[in-house]
Amino acid sequence: MRSGPLRWHLAAWVAARAPDVRGVDRVSGLIRGTAVFNGLLDGRLTNGLTFSVDDSRDGSVRALLALQYRPPALARVFEAALKPGDVCYDVGANIGVYALWSANLVGPTGSVQAFEPVPRTADLLDSLVRQNALSWVTVVRSAVGATVGEAGVQIYSDASGLAHITDAADPDITVPVTTLDTYVEDHPCPNFVKIDVEGHELDVLRGASKLLRNRRPVLLMEMISGHLDRAGSAAGEIMRELTEVGYTLFGLTPAGIRVVTDTVPSENVLALCRDVPRHQLLIDTLKNTRFPRNQTT
Repeated sequence: MRSGPLRWHLAAWVAARAPDVRGVDRVSGLIRGTAVFNGLLDGRLTNGLTFSVDDSRDGSVRALLALQYRPPALARVFEAALKPGDVCYDVGANIGVYALWSANLVGPTGSVQAFEPVPRTADLLDSLVRQNALSWVTVVRSAVGATVGEAGVQIYSDASGLAHITDAADPDITVPVTTLDTYVEDHPCPNFVKIDVEGHELDVLRGASKLLRNRRPVLLMEMISGHLDRAGSAAGEIMRELTEVGYTLFGLTPAGIRVVTDTVPSENVLALCRDVPRHQLLIDTLKNTRFPRNQTT
């Protein structure tokens, strides 16, 4: 049974079925309206996994409604890149949309390591994992960065997806930080790494230099200029960091994946090594795949 306001479901259905043109999000928003509803939301994602959340104030929770009618925006990447038995690292997992999607693809013989440092968000992620009996998903309650230690995090009421590391003297919370190079010393090495850390992607890469040079996993990263600016980073720095270890960046566009040369043409990018057969197969598979303009969920 699907719970929640009918208008929310109608808005989600329209957004899922309408052509991918400018203005669709605005139309969907008008249908959804400004209704306040803080009760139970439950339903079933298009991959068969379920969700039941007793507090719908968070925007990421409400976004689950749309995923009853369509896959998440980046699902095609995960489906092309992951197979049973693979290991996926979800860095910046939030409530776990892509952790759950990955878990369904790698299956019980694989592993998903979902990194989420904000306690309330990690609790919700863990709840969704347990609801679906995904014993091969590990919720790692830590941020990921360039060095091991601690970091301050700014959180936003009812917007878990916007939480980010901050240098402010009085952060909302302080969380542990690990690096991917440190983490893989005691855990399975990933075939695929998704990174969405609100502008701090470069720090994650700098803490994974050994992993990238020696194992070269597929990388899927958010690269939004406003987030990078806030973190004191830039797309050019990320490109240089990855080029030095043999990666090429590809934007995810409505016309398929395209090599990034200067301007980043999409909110998310793939980083792949052309000389790795598995990576080249992924390039061939996705070269004509259409990706939506709005890649937030």
